[in-house]
Amino acid sequence: MKRRIQPHLRVGEGDVEQFAIITGNPDRVPKIAAEMKDAKEIVRYRGFVTYRAYTPKGNPVTISGTGIGTPSTHICIEELANLGAQYLIRVGSCGGIDPDVKTGDVVVPTGCIRDERTSLNYAPIEFPAVPSPMIFNSLFTELKKVLPEDRVHQGICWTSDVYYASKHSDQLDLWTRAKVKCIEMESSLLYTFAYTKGLYAGSILAVDGNLHSDPKVEQEDTSEKSGEQHPLLIEAVKKEIEATVNAIDYIVDTRK
Repeated sequence: MKRRIQPHLRVGEGDVEQFAIITGNPDRVPKIAAEMKDAKEIVRYRGFVTYRAYTPKGNPVTISGTGIGTPSTHICIEELANLGAQYLIRVGSCGGIDPDVKTGDVVVPTGCIRDERTSLNYAPIEFPAVPSPMIFNSLFTELKKVLPEDRVHQGICWTSDVYYASKHSDQLDLWTRAKVKCIEMESSLLYTFAYTKGLYAGSILAVDGNLHSDPKVEQEDTSEKSGEQHPLLIEAVKKEIEATVNAIDYIVDTRK
């Protein structure tokens, strides 16, 4: 009988590997797993989906969907860590802020603005949200092997717990002037959680639009193609998955 069943992911002992890929969209979990070998669904419960798959070199990886935002991400990574996950890599998407960050590009954040409240559970706001250097370097190095240089970026990411900002509180102009690269809703929590728990973390983010020049907008009806179907974005997601899988193999090889 499986023991230590986690209350939300419903994973238990033996279900979680040292390396875990997390992604906001649960529908992306099987897509990530399909880019590896011997993909198998472990469990799905309350919107969380968890798979196991193997890298080309045979290293096992857990893939789990967090849902949108830091509260549900907090639940997911706590429960993965409870069962032994030590390396947490977010494979996700973001909106560009820097004019040079366009649809189909990929950003590997060097740090995050903690414009959310969940990470305060782990450290005060003065604590920096930064990735593990080993994971950042591996992701960035592998990404540059699979995408042209002008589509690969590193820099500061704005993590916010608000998607539809009201005009009186929108900070977009402030962070644009500060040369922030992109915005998303999970990575600052991931970085803060991992560092304060003695774990390793990194994020890699495909750009699905730019808030200044190509924002996501309401569509007239379902016949319209969304930004998620942009050929460059589809390619970027595939390449960020490839880079992540290769980075995991590289990290395992270097730590033997």
